[in-house]
This record gives sequence, C-alpha cells and structure tokens, in this order.
Amino acid sequence: MSESQTSVELPVIDISQPLSPSSLSSLSLACKEWGFFHITNHGVSKELYMKLYTLSNHLFSIPLESKMRLGPFSSIRTYTPHFIASPLFESLRVPGPDFFASAQSSAEVLFDPPSS
Repeated sequence: MSESQTSVELPVIDISQPLSPSSLSSLSLACKEWGFFHITNHGVSKELYMKLYTLSNHLFSIPLESKMRLGPFSSIRTYTPHFIASPLFESLRVPGPDFFASAQSSAEVLFDPPSS
C-alpha cells in the first residue's frame, strides 16, 4: 500500500443474534461516522444477492434523461417517503400512498419504450 493510502476497516454488524445495547451503539456510530456498514450473518442467499445486484446495475445504468422523467418536476405521480419503515417493526408502519402503484408507474416510464 502506498503512503498516500490509508487502511480503514468498515464497521461490521453481526445480526445472527438479537441486537444488544452495545451493538446498537456500534450501529449508531457506524451510521454517524461512516454512513454505511457491513452486515454479516443476515441470511440473504447468494442467489438473491446476485439478482439484486444485477437489477441494481440495470437500474443505475438507465440513461439520465429517462430517470429525469420521474424527477421532482414530473407530472407522473410517484412517491418517495421520508423514511422506509421496516416490515419487521409493525409499530413503524404508517398509512400512506400506494407504493405498488407508484413503483409500477415509475417502472412503466423507465422500462417501457415510448409509444409512437
């Protein structure tokens, strides 16, 4: 490693056991200092991970002009929540817009070719 590079260790959060107060503190610190972290023992299969990775690459490779059709000045009704509540925490669920309809209309704009 050259002198201009520094070695850093990404915070690792093991979720194989219920989160303890100390692991929650570590998670909070990782979010504040790093903005991201590495989760281990999460149970997500390699197959699902690869599928999500492929879909993410596809989404991020969409041309900017296509993505901008869904931007803040778009006439298409889409919704971006201020936060995403986890289905694991029922108390965080709040009534709101139809996420499926929003995602479906967004997908139509992004992935369906325009009609002539």
